[in-house]
Amino acid sequence: MLDDFGNLLFIGFQQSLNTEIIKKYNPTGVILYPKNMEDVYLLQIIMEKLYTLMDHGYRFLISSDHEGGQLETIPNIFPSPGNLAIGKVGRAYSYGEYLGKMLKMHGFNMVFAPVVDVKHPNSSHVTGFRAYSSDHKIVEKSAKEFILGLKKHKIAATLKHFPGHGKAIEDSHFTLPVVKDFVENDNDILIFKNLSKEVDFIMTAHILYPKIDNVIATLSKKFLTNILKEKYKYNGLIISDALEMKALYDNYSPKEIIKKFFESGGDILLIGDIEKHFEIVNTFYSMIKNKELDVDFLKEKISKIKKIKEKYIEPTYYARFLSDIAKKAIEYNLKSPTKNPDFLIPTPKNLSLADTSEKDLKHLKLLIKTEFPKSKIFEKKYEFEDTVVYFVLDKVKKIRAKRVVYVFLRKFFNTTNEYILPYSSKLISIYHVLQLLKGEGLT
Repeated sequence: MLDDFGNLLFIGFQQSLNTEIIKKYNPTGVILYPKNMEDVYLLQIIMEKLYTLMDHGYRFLISSDHEGGQLETIPNIFPSPGNLAIGKVGRAYSYGEYLGKMLKMHGFNMVFAPVVDVKHPNSSHVTGFRAYSSDHKIVEKSAKEFILGLKKHKIAATLKHFPGHGKAIEDSHFTLPVVKDFVENDNDILIFKNLSKEVDFIMTAHILYPKIDNVIATLSKKFLTNILKEKYKYNGLIISDALEMKALYDNYSPKEIIKKFFESGGDILLIGDIEKHFEIVNTFYSMIKNKELDVDFLKEKISKIKKIKEKYIEPTYYARFLSDIAKKAIEYNLKSPTKNPDFLIPTPKNLSLADTSEKDLKHLKLLIKTEFPKSKIFEKKYEFEDTVVYFVLDKVKKIRAKRVVYVFLRKFFNTTNEYILPYSSKLISIYHVLQLLKGEGLT
């Protein structure tokens, strides 16, 4: 079945989460970026969407690049002073344990960390404070402690970027770095050797190391198979760095990348911005159909991927009970779903110091547009041609339309019209109101 090959893909969404894409490709994992979760309100909605897919049998890893310090993406987690500070002072286990706990509570089961690149005098700014130290022993010790902290909460760690990005002067997001003074027993790569038994995921570097191979490391059989899998006896999974990074994408075609990566020993292709790079996925499936890839070989990888990812995936997460409360609290009198109604929304205003409506409704328009992309949203219009969903805070204004559905956010007004009463103005409650309007849960 073609859908099973989605296990060889890890996909990201740079703007808004698209669950239809996840359902279509059934990837082994999803990475969330800052734009998906600008604040904890939006993150809660995203997690509800992802775990609703879990409810329907999908199983995938949920990751981010929340490394601590220089690169932190998830809201509601206290900022870390960064890896360089942790490497100097210690407490890597404490941070790993804290981050693991917070990730787990928010619904994540994986993180693309730790960075085990070593800081060198000419390291690219992309390494910068992401490195623990210029001392190899400190990097290895800190990373191991961090991983153990994550393991306490069953969060999958990812060593990156193999075989080591520290000596690179250039940033592989924009160009191909060439590291000429890197040998097979380089101290940078030995960190991966020593930590390879601690993790199930290692991410590759889009870097050329000419003294070892004339092929970029992500596509190098010498690095991925001969060194990492055979010499180091690594039994976990190898995931690429984002394929669309210019170091790789400007130098190889999608077909070359896919073929070379799998044949070299890679297991999972990471596409950081799936909606701008469907050509990679389309090429991947085309190569399977045209038998340009060894399907039996890929199936062996899929079997291994499934076993490893199931170690970390759970059908729900601790904080989801809040969403469950929001859903079950709703009362309604709704005759039928609405397809593309108009929406009349309020300008939120706090009534007192104890009121949070203004903050709660900050993303109301965005949420409606996401769930009803073809609908129109109004703030002052009171005459409508067909159906209008009217979000009411404190006053009911006269509405002219064939059908009016009232959503009472703060105060219930007796009405013979159709209505929905969520007993809350929180975004997660409104999300479930919108699902009800679409027909989910209607009896």
